[in-house]
Order: sequence, then structure tokens, then C-alpha cells
Amino acid sequence: RVLFRSKYYSENSDNISVGIANINSKTGKLSENKKKIIDALDLFTEKKANLVIFPEYCLSGYFREPEKECRVYMDKTCLDHLINWLDNIVRSYVNETLQYIVFNGLIKNRDDTGKFFNTSVVLDRTGNYFNKNRTYKKTFLPGFEKKYISSGINDTLVLKTAWGKFGFLTCYDICFPQPVQELVYIKKVDALIVNSAWRKQGKRQYRGLKIKENSYYKIQWNMILPSLAGQNQVWVMAANAVGQHSQEGLEYCGGSGIWAPSGINMLKGSDTEEELLILHNIDIVHEVEAERK
Repeated sequence: RVLFRSKYYSENSDNISVGIANINSKTGKLSENKKKIIDALDLFTEKKANLVIFPEYCLSGYFREPEKECRVYMDKTCLDHLINWLDNIVRSYVNETLQYIVFNGLIKNRDDTGKFFNTSVVLDRTGNYFNKNRTYKKTFLPGFEKKYISSGINDTLVLKTAWGKFGFLTCYDICFPQPVQELVYIKKVDALIVNSAWRKQGKRQYRGLKIKENSYYKIQWNMILPSLAGQNQVWVMAANAVGQHSQEGLEYCGGSGIWAPSGINMLKGSDTEEELLILHNIDIVHEVEAERK
């Protein structure tokens, strides 16, 4: 059973409650991943979340070898091949309380049939979840991903809600200042939503100092997210995968959570176990204003 933790930012129920899924999605296990998502949505609905965020590749799982086999499977998991399932999710879960569900997955690049776009979509009552104004295509791609994914260069997504404006980044995007600056200082967002499948392993060695670090990427994750929040005085809400990659033996670093505009963490998920997290009644806009003042 997936663990569940919640906290209350305030007692004002007019403020937004945000659910974060710190879960593991397995490559080649679409049915299992769907069930895990539905189970999470059942709980988030019961606990009255208004916005729910899932990790990068939450339906398909991450890429793997052999490439040929992987491409066949990934093609079947494209979001635009799962429209009926997504429609059913909207009918079953989206309402006056749970207004937004953020998924991340694949959409086929029609201009390059050998590649996909890594795409975040917002499921809501508009029903326009594949409209270009309702999706974000990942910009910055790590080396292995470039075999499969086309960059969504110059793509941005800003979700305007009753609680504030939310901008979107995906995984590796958080390492680069330009898209953050555009969202914060030009688009004037109050919060950044991050979907990620960020792993722990990454080696750095400084022989002269006898320093060797085998979990460098985990250090980055734990360093960059509070820095994004504190340097830009915005909320950061990040859903990351956790646990083992289904085939390669690599581990995702988890650590999903919510950081205030001060950079201080409000709620953080496990780095080893699946967890569902909710921070209730967050005062998004006023906390941004207070921090900047």
C-alpha cells in the first residue's frame, strides 16, 4: 500500500490544496501504471485536493534498452492513443473540488516519425487537453533521451487559476535559467510545476581532495528546487519518480515536494518509498507578495 502524508498550510479552505504523487511507473507495464494512477486519484479525491501532479512518464515509464522493443511499447502509450482513458479520468475525477490533474507522457512528433514529444498535459473541465495552449513540451533533453524525444523549443505553458498562475517545467529544464526567467519575470507566474523522472546516480570525483560522490544527481535535485523557489520568490511544486527503474537497475531519487517562495520546504516525499502527499490550503499569491516585499 502506498504511504500517504498531509500537512495544512492554513485553515482557510478557500486556498488551494495540492496533491503530489511520489510514485514509480514501470516501463512495459501500462495497465499497472494506470491502476496506480487511479488509486492515487481515489485518495486525492477523498482528501479534497484541488490540483494533482504526477511524475514525468507516469503512464509509460522511462525509456530502456533494447531500443526497438522500447519504441514499440512507447508508441502504444502515447497520450493521443489514450484519449478514451483520459476522457474517463476527467469524467470520473474532475469536478468543482479536484479541478486540475497534471500528467506527463508522450505525443508522437508528426514531423519526425522516429521521435516523440515529452509532453505535460492539464486535464480539466475545458476538455482541451491537447490544445497547444494547454500542453508543455519539454525543452532541454539529456543525452539518452535525444534518441527518442524532440525538443519543444520555445514552448511555454501558463495555467491561470482562481488561486494564481502556474508555469510548467519538465525534469532537466530546471537546470537552465532562461525558461525559468521567462515564466517568472515575463509571464509573471506565482508557482512552478515540475514533472520529473530524476535519478540518484551520477558520479563526480575530485582526486586531489579525495572526494568521490556517486549520487551527484540526487544532490542536484535537493539543491536546485529550493534554489529555484528562493531565488525567484515563487512556489515550486515537483512530482518526481521514486524507486528502481524497471530494467536498468538505476534508482530515481524521489524527494517530490513543495517549496515556499522563501526556498523553505513545506512537505517532502521519501527518496526510497512511494508516497502520496497533500499540502492543504496554500495561500499562493499572498505568500509570493510577502516574500518579495
